[in-house]
Amino acid sequence: MTEFQFILISILYFWGSSTALSFGIGYYTLYRPLVSGMLAGMILGDITTGLQTGAIVNLIYIDFVSTGGSFKGDQCLTAVISAVAAVIFRLSPVESAAIAYPFGFFGILIWKYRLNINSVFVKIYEKKYNKGLNPNIAIYNGLLPQLLLYLMSTVVIAFSIGTMIILNNFIYYESIKNIFFIMGILLTFSSIINIIFNLKKILFILIFVSFLLIVLFFNISSSFLFFITIVVLLILSYKDIIKDISGFTYKQESLHINKKDLVYSWIIWMNFSHSCYSYDRLQGMAFAHSMKNIAKKLYKGNNKVSEVIHEYSDFFNTEPNMGTPIHGYIISLEEKKIISNENSDIGYIKKGMMGIAAGLGDSYTQVVLTPMFITLSILLSLDKNYYVALLPIILLGIIILLLSYTGWMKGYYEGKGSLIKRINFVKKSKIKRYSSYIFSALLGACTGKFINLSQETFRENLYIVLVIIILTIIYTIYLIGKHMRS
Repeated sequence: MTEFQFILISILYFWGSSTALSFGIGYYTLYRPLVSGMLAGMILGDITTGLQTGAIVNLIYIDFVSTGGSFKGDQCLTAVISAVAAVIFRLSPVESAAIAYPFGFFGILIWKYRLNINSVFVKIYEKKYNKGLNPNIAIYNGLLPQLLLYLMSTVVIAFSIGTMIILNNFIYYESIKNIFFIMGILLTFSSIINIIFNLKKILFILIFVSFLLIVLFFNISSSFLFFITIVVLLILSYKDIIKDISGFTYKQESLHINKKDLVYSWIIWMNFSHSCYSYDRLQGMAFAHSMKNIAKKLYKGNNKVSEVIHEYSDFFNTEPNMGTPIHGYIISLEEKKIISNENSDIGYIKKGMMGIAAGLGDSYTQVVLTPMFITLSILLSLDKNYYVALLPIILLGIIILLLSYTGWMKGYYEGKGSLIKRINFVKKSKIKRYSSYIFSALLGACTGKFINLSQETFRENLYIVLVIIILTIIYTIYLIGKHMRS
C-alpha cells in the first residue's frame, strides 16, 4: 500500500463514519460495508475483491441497528480493513472478514470518545456566547468536530493496518487460512441465527428455511429475486409513499422565508445532523446550525442573530430524516413570531415533537427499509452481480432523501399536522406490516447463496464442514437455552 492509498483509505473511513458532507445518506450508503468495501477495493486497485469482502462483512452485520447510538461494532471500519486484508494478503472474503472483525471494536471507541470530546466544543461555544463574542455555530458544529474525527479516523486506520501487518509477520496468515475461514463462517452464521431467534414467529423461520432450500437446490437468480421484491414493495407501498412525498401547498403570504432559504437550511441539517453529536445535547448544535441562515434572514444585528441561533442549541434528538417536519414547522413558527410579534415558547413545542418522531422514525428507516434494501444488495453481490448490487442501496438513498426533503417542506407549509400525517403513515405502512416476511425470505436466499459460494472450500476440506456444523449446533443450543431462560 502506498502513502497516497493510505491517505485515501483514511479519508474514506472518515467520510463513511462521519455522516457529514453526504446529504444525510452516508449512513445508508458510505457507512455500509458493501459500499465502503467496494471503495476501499477501488483505491487499492481491486474493486471486485472490495465488493466481495464488503458483502460478507455486511452479512455479518446484517442485524446492525444504531438506535439510541448503541451498536455492536463499526461495520464501516471492519469492511475497509477487510478489503485491505483481502487485497494485500490475498485472502478470500470470508477469511479477511474474520481478520478484520476484531478491529471493528476500535470504531466503538471513536464513537464513545467522540461523544465526550464533542461536549468540549459545546462548552467552548457556550463560553464564547456568554462572553458576548457571537460564536460562529458552523465552526463548533461543523469544522472542529470533523477535523477531530478525521484525526481519530486516521489514527485508527493506521493502528489497524499496522497491527494487521505486524501480526502477519509473526503468524503468517496464509498458513492458518482455514482457521480464519472457519471463524468467518461462524461469524456469519451466528449473525443469521441471532436474527432468526429474534424473529420469534415460526412462520418467519419457515419462510427463511424455504427460501434457503430453494436457492440451495435450484440456485435461483438473484436478479429475478430482486425484480420480484421490488414489484412486491411497489404493490405494497406506492399509494402510501406517493401520498407522503407528494407535493405540498405553498403559502403565498410568506413575507420573509423563501424556498431557497428552506432548501439551504435542509442541506445544512442533512450534512451536519450528527457532526457535533454529544452526550450533552445530542443533535442540539446541528439544529442551531440549520437555523443559522433562517435567523440571519429574519433578524438584524449580530447580537440578535447569535441569540436566536443559541436558543436552538439546547438538547434535541430525533430520527434525522423522518423527523424533518419538526424543523420545517419550527421555521414557520419563528417566522410567524416576527410577523405577529408573538412570544410563543417555540423551544417547548420543539421538544414536545421530537420524541414521537425519534421512535417511529428509527422503526421505519433502520428496522424496516434498511435491512430489506441492504439484504437485496448482499444477495446480488453473493451471486456476483456486483454492480447491479449497488442499485438497492441507491434506491434506499433516494427514498431517504425524498422522505427528508418533503418532510421539511411539509412541516413549513402545512404545519404540525404534517408530522401527525407522517406518524400515521408509518403506523399504517404495509411495508412495515409485511417487512418481516420479505426480510425472512431475502435472508434465507442470502444464506443459500453464501453456502453455494463456499461450496468449493467445503468440498476440499470436509473437516471444516464438520467443525462448523458442531460449533453452529452448540451456539444454537446456547441461544435456545438463553431464550427459554428469558
